[in-house]
Amino acid sequence: MKIIHTIQRILLPVLILAYIVTSCTETIAFEFNPVKPEIVVEAYVPASAYAEVVLSKTTEINSSNPCKNLVKNALVILEDGSGISETLVEVSPGHYRSNKIQGMPGLTYKLTVHTDEAQAVMNSVDVMPKPVSINRLRARRSILPEVEGVKMPDWEVIVEYSDPANEANYYRFVEYVNGKIIASYVEDDRLNNGKDNKSFLTNFDRKLVPGDTLTIEMQSVSKAVYNYFYTFCCLNQIVQGTTKTNPITNIQGAELGYFSAYAASRKSIVIE
Repeated sequence: MKIIHTIQRILLPVLILAYIVTSCTETIAFEFNPVKPEIVVEAYVPASAYAEVVLSKTTEINSSNPCKNLVKNALVILEDGSGISETLVEVSPGHYRSNKIQGMPGLTYKLTVHTDEAQAVMNSVDVMPKPVSINRLRARRSILPEVEGVKMPDWEVIVEYSDPANEANYYRFVEYVNGKIIASYVEDDRLNNGKDNKSFLTNFDRKLVPGDTLTIEMQSVSKAVYNYFYTFCCLNQIVQGTTKTNPITNIQGAELGYFSAYAASRKSIVIE
């Protein structure tokens, strides 16, 4: 049985809920006092790849120049738990990248960020889990019936994988269509630990046509990173007019953002 993280548009019957993991997008509107912008940290270390960090500031929604929000000339330091430390290079305004440290499952990574804008040093620690392979990826026209006159998604995307036993696992699925990120989804294994699983990635806005290339990246993430994206999804569903809050960040000294050391597997199919 799957854990449902968001409910889109309608409350589905219990039997449908038991098999659906709903989607969330990568954007959310925050309300901040424009005279006191917040630093946003988006940092990740993929397995067998270099680390990347994007630093920006919150701004008014009607800002005419988003590039001004990028935080330049920061000091970004990454340590990999094996004694290696490096200062990341700013490859473009607000974008920092390692050229020595690459991700490796099982290692502990520490991120430290110093900026002129922030009043405190920002730091985070994350441990990279082992990767879990996608056994099979399928896409099909939806077979779900209408519920109380409401039409179900046009397409179902199903990811099959074997969850490792005797350990807690947390996953983030990132969906690409023709190389473009469409949505992301989160899931844990509290009710299906050690089992062969089918994750139904449900997106009411998914549009696929024959010839499209569908790619799913299945990231094995830490509980802290899972909590960030889980609350991110939930907050994205808050009704306008309610009190705004922020996702649960795993970065000390920052109100917004995340640091993720993740291992991933990918699989692609062409839509017929």
